[in-house]
Amino acid sequence: MGKAKKLLNDRFDEMVSTLQQVLRFNTEKTAALPGAPFGENIKNCLNFTLGLAASFGLDVYDCDGYAGHADLKGKGNEVLGILGHLDVVPANKDDGWICAPYDAEIRDGKLYARGAMDDKGPMIACLFAVKALKDAGITPDKTVRLIFGCDEESGMQCVEHYFTKMPFPTVSFSPDGDFPVINREKGIYQFDLACGKLPEGVTIFAGDRANVVPSKCVATSRKELPEMTCFQTQTDEGYTYTSTGKAAHGSTPNEGINATHRLLTALAKAYPNNLTLDFLVNKTIDTSGKRWGIALHDNESGDLTCNLGVLRTSSDGFLTATFDIRFPVSYNCKYMYESIRSNTPDEFAIIEQHISEPLHVPSDSKLVTTLMDVYNKRMNVHLQPLAIGGGTYSRCLPNCVAFGPLFPGEEQTIHMPNECISLENLRIMAELYLEAIYRLSK
Repeated sequence: MGKAKKLLNDRFDEMVSTLQQVLRFNTEKTAALPGAPFGENIKNCLNFTLGLAASFGLDVYDCDGYAGHADLKGKGNEVLGILGHLDVVPANKDDGWICAPYDAEIRDGKLYARGAMDDKGPMIACLFAVKALKDAGITPDKTVRLIFGCDEESGMQCVEHYFTKMPFPTVSFSPDGDFPVINREKGIYQFDLACGKLPEGVTIFAGDRANVVPSKCVATSRKELPEMTCFQTQTDEGYTYTSTGKAAHGSTPNEGINATHRLLTALAKAYPNNLTLDFLVNKTIDTSGKRWGIALHDNESGDLTCNLGVLRTSSDGFLTATFDIRFPVSYNCKYMYESIRSNTPDEFAIIEQHISEPLHVPSDSKLVTTLMDVYNKRMNVHLQPLAIGGGTYSRCLPNCVAFGPLFPGEEQTIHMPNECISLENLRIMAELYLEAIYRLSK
């Protein structure tokens, strides 16, 4: 392993420049094309990444543009899977980025770009770790398989399709969470709530994704909203209001400021008899779910969270609200649906979008104990496995957990403006991935 570690560190500058190339692909999901189910840019990024892996001497496979993998062949039939993704959530350059989100600039020891931490940075670190093992002449017992998905942020159709063509790995980790190890992930319940009609002249638009706290909300009203005068523009037909907030990951809504909350509250005061506005304000803008009657808790994973991620008004004045709920591991999606249904007006339709049952891999499993040992020894700490509200690929297959890339105490910029990765932390995580791959592939 000494030779592999030296090769990895000697190639660090190459790793950084390669990561910059991958980050410059704008891999937000766009319209499907033949062979590119999630858009041309994502497919181009997948082609580039698989081409890079092939140049490293790895065996590559493109699964119809949904995903691809790169193999370092092992001695036996078992497979160690490493699952990450190349797609990203949208990046709005007007949200306060210090540099353009796809320029991949380095400033003060940090590489800024959408996808730097989520999930291109750690996947490129894993790719270079596998290359170091190969070039050091190490042949693993298990085949090491790097799986690059293309639709993690929008429903994980990529791996659903991929695993219809390829078998599940024997054991896996996803470098798409937190260190030391995440072995518990809350359930995900994303859905559209088809609400009632808004008052005449009222429209509301906010957000792009259920799993992002919206940083901007725009509404029109024929009535003036006194609480929103600083955001007001008057037109011949009434008033337009723009409320701003702070984006954050939908699984941690309290880390952001939801731009919809203030505007909805002001509109509900102006139109007190509208059922839709009354319900949204009095029930749904509480991120704990308590007002809605759906607050849940368990000791394994903590509290439920609720994010109002998208608002859209139809041409005939009906409002659709999209929510992202993360619920504790002791519950299931059926229970979640029944709880929402029983606490929501009958005339409001619940239309399920992306839903996923919770993940819980025992803390004393070989997978978890090995990864915990790798991390604790390298960092000279004695930490325990974590539970999160985020959803990773780990829940898509058996015997898989999330391992990094966010270090304890590190600023969380995933899904936020100025997403970045510390170059020093990139070096450390690459070493951790090298050790983890070496030990789990035995």
